Amino acid sequence: MTESIVVIKLGTNVLTDGRGRLDTENIIRLAKESGSFFGTGRKVIIVSSGAIGAGCGTMDCSPDNLSISEKQAMASIGQPDLMDAYRQAFGLAGKKVGQILLSSSDLTARKSYLNVRNTIFTLLDMGVDPVVNENDSVTVDEIKVGDNDRLSAVVASKMGADMLVILTDVDGFMDENRKVMKEIEAIDGTIESLAGKRGSSYAVGGMITKLEAVKMFSRLCGGSTYIANGRKRGVLEEIAAGSNPGTVFKSACRGLNHRKRWIAHGLKPKGTLILDGGAVDAVRKNNASLLPVGIKEIGGNFNEGDPVNCLDSSGEIVARGLVNYSSSALERIKGLNTSDIEGVLGVKSYDEAIHKDNLVLEE
Repeated sequence: MTESIVVIKLGTNVLTDGRGRLDTENIIRLAKESGSFFGTGRKVIIVSSGAIGAGCGTMDCSPDNLSISEKQAMASIGQPDLMDAYRQAFGLAGKKVGQILLSSSDLTARKSYLNVRNTIFTLLDMGVDPVVNENDSVTVDEIKVGDNDRLSAVVASKMGADMLVILTDVDGFMDENRKVMKEIEAIDGTIESLAGKRGSSYAVGGMITKLEAVKMFSRLCGGSTYIANGRKRGVLEEIAAGSNPGTVFKSACRGLNHRKRWIAHGLKPKGTLILDGGAVDAVRKNNASLLPVGIKEIGGNFNEGDPVNCLDSSGEIVARGLVNYSSSALERIKGLNTSDIEGVLGVKSYDEAIHKDNLVLEE
């Protein structure tokens, strides 16, 4: 059987008790259950929350109203305890774990991103389960990946996973009557309105961030995402066996190739291009390259090859791509036909401002 990858995200409320202390019994159970995926030909990557909560439990303090530096300190205290709990739990299941701590720059710089990817693949080839967490002890809001729901989708897309499992402390995605919706085909305005408020003080994200993760993973990889209760015994065994103990989000997308995943969510935009209506339609409907004639305004300072966001006239993101010209060059040729580029710049390196192979639509 061809091996594939499942990313399992474990939320803070799954890993800790009501006081933030690590729930080692539940971690041991989940470690054992994760082994059920190996029989289906899948390798497992864990994306873990819980470091800040574990630190608060150790220090017997509340996570409410902590400053950035205090959160970093709690993560520093809690991370070793969290990894020790994983090491012991997976050891009882006959497995080894390796720690991967990530910050945003690790995923946006091409070289470091490839290093991270190669390290994770090497761990998997060695039979070691990677445990990935955001490096909360050194990151601040401006450089954070965001939250571990989003991080799980980013990791899943970077590693080419075909399944994402998000375990939390509720039974799945609820409808207006608090009944679990077993299967969701598309995330529309109605579904988003049901997402509710953010999670507890120990957890960063609520159902809103989980929906964002589902949309990202579906678009980039085309795989299915499960949201289920990580405190329900047998939850991972059921999913591995093809059952649905919570909510499954089925994707109608085919997913993007590796390069376009990197462009879509592995890079920080250096500027913006505002497009006219014709260019928006050509990019969205015809999968066309972006030509200078369709650019109305340039924002930011960027060089050839940098990532930029393409916006419509209302400011909504249409696409993200790698530009063929610098901001200063595009400022001179915006609105012009391709045939006019050489006359203005003295040379025409490309017909396109962004080639369609380097352009990813925003869903």
